[in-house]
Amino acid sequence: MKQHFMTHAVRRPHRSDARPAGRPVGSPALTDTQRTQVIRTEVQAAAARLRDRHPWLDHQDAIGLFIQLASVAGMVACAVLYLQGAMPWWLTVPMVAILAAFTHEMEHDLIHQLYFKKNKPVQDFLLLLGWIARPSTINPWARRHFHFHHHKVSGTRSDLEERSITNGEVWGVRRFLMLVDSMLAVVLRPATVARYSALYIREAEHPLTAREIRRAALGKMFLYMPLGHICWGTWHAFVLFHAVSLGGQWLGQPVAWPEWVHGAMLWVNAATVCWVGPNVLRTFCLHFVSSNMHYYGDIDKGNVMQQCQVWTHPVFWPVQLFCFNFGSTHAIHHFVVGQPFYVRQMIAGEAHDVMRRMGVRFNDFGSFRRANRWGEHNPAAERAATQQARLKSAKAH
Repeated sequence: MKQHFMTHAVRRPHRSDARPAGRPVGSPALTDTQRTQVIRTEVQAAAARLRDRHPWLDHQDAIGLFIQLASVAGMVACAVLYLQGAMPWWLTVPMVAILAAFTHEMEHDLIHQLYFKKNKPVQDFLLLLGWIARPSTINPWARRHFHFHHHKVSGTRSDLEERSITNGEVWGVRRFLMLVDSMLAVVLRPATVARYSALYIREAEHPLTAREIRRAALGKMFLYMPLGHICWGTWHAFVLFHAVSLGGQWLGQPVAWPEWVHGAMLWVNAATVCWVGPNVLRTFCLHFVSSNMHYYGDIDKGNVMQQCQVWTHPVFWPVQLFCFNFGSTHAIHHFVVGQPFYVRQMIAGEAHDVMRRMGVRFNDFGSFRRANRWGEHNPAAERAATQQARLKSAKAH
């Protein structure tokens, strides 16, 4: 298991290492463990062949540094053009969102130590830069712990990272609102948030005393500090001001805002177009894709074959645009962790071929109806199982 989470230095293997495995016929005799190994072997071989064709990919640190700096520079350039009146808001928002999606992929790779593993100051600088570019997210250093736990227990009740973004929730207006606004994902389900946070603390952090439990719980309350609160506070001010103003106009009673409010809104409007709004759009698309491509609730712990589906259907392209094709490539990452996001994209065709042959699900639209369950959703049975788990946990303690 330890090897699964560790990343390794880039090595171009000998040609014999890079040779793809023989084509397995999706035989029922193959177990999920065997299918997983076939996928890993062929995906790793595809990446090795790619590196043989493109030796420049071995300069992984330099590539990561360039992507992060270029993406942030592009975001700043778009903001400057907007503020100078050279770019309209409706173009600025999606352009910045697309560039911000690159910084998200960089953060994910940095969490897995894929760049500057031996140079922590540079790695921390890139994480900080990405966090400033994407203030709608939690502290990336805290996210590293959640994300490693996600790989260990993906799809189970203590998977804090996925549960936080609505994975496993029944689809409806409430889930849509929680995807649009990360603060609503907490406010609209406080008991659920408290429950899965407690499960994560118990299973991942293993506190031994009441004081350690309180410290761990308190830490979860400050995950968005300070950038997340600034971002979402700005977004709420923007939405509230314009909703009230439009409502007053529709009712024939324009709101007479004080002069200081109009002055403050000049800053809020600019920040929303250049910084906050693009990240609200990007966050919604990423959370929509991620929370619905991961399965939850009834999968076998550690069974990678059941953890994710792959989205390639054209209907998903609009949301995939703002999260770097996450739904198509992220499942590859669950099989082979130590690959940069751009390598996964470059070998996606070969990876998808073996994943299909081995039985990984593609475009499983039924998961929306099943609340992301692998099989049919049975709320009553799940409540009974949850109650039994609580009783067993209480007896153990």
